[in-house]
Amino acid sequence: MGVSHIIIEDVTDGKNSVQYTLSRSKRKTVGIKLNEKGEVSVSAPLGLSGKQVREIIIKKIPWIVKKQEELKRKYNESGEQKKFIDGEAFLYLGKEYTLKIQRGSASENVAFCDNDIVVSITGDTAENENIDEEERAKTIKKILRGFYINRFLEVIKDRIDNYAPKIGVYPKKVTIREQKTRWGSCSSKGNISLNWKLIMAPSKVIDYVIVHELCHMREMNHSKNFWNIVSEVCPDFKESQKWLKDNGHRMTI
Repeated sequence: MGVSHIIIEDVTDGKNSVQYTLSRSKRKTVGIKLNEKGEVSVSAPLGLSGKQVREIIIKKIPWIVKKQEELKRKYNESGEQKKFIDGEAFLYLGKEYTLKIQRGSASENVAFCDNDIVVSITGDTAENENIDEEERAKTIKKILRGFYINRFLEVIKDRIDNYAPKIGVYPKKVTIREQKTRWGSCSSKGNISLNWKLIMAPSKVIDYVIVHELCHMREMNHSKNFWNIVSEVCPDFKESQKWLKDNGHRMTI
């Protein structure tokens, strides 16, 4: 599909102004997309005049501004660094828990108590005046991260063993990674990589990502046939996609 050169336009409805990049191609309708930073890109049919495009965008300005505000909140939230102190919120299997630091323990571990995720740290780490707050936070982060990764390894082993036979494949190798934007990947050699931060998502979302990558072992693309295979195993996969889109920025340590 041929695409014309991209230009930058500005429009206003008298209340708000919006800047967008405009590209043209052999399409029938005007498409509007926003990236995670709220930048607007518009795709328009070749035969639609610039004036007609601007009129459509002007009518959409209230929606665009609303989406930009939502994305700004998400972007700012995801950019905040965790302090690893009492009262912070952490996700685990889709549920939000409040961090509670248990000081002076005999060993370092993590446990759940009602709505709290309790991280126990040893007396040396908790009381030593030579250890500043930053170092203590690093210790707590290390304990939490190790706990999450170990739990994720336990979860995916069972889930892969469950779904692989249904799809008729089995990965040669499964690697755990930590990536900012990808939840999983599958190589042409039949190796699968999964982001351990998925342990923060609901079980059905973890299942969807695993199924998605296993299905790539049969179809190394996102064709209609690929999505048909996915939907056979995960009929409600679009709900999981939406959850990741809406909450992916919260899955951080």
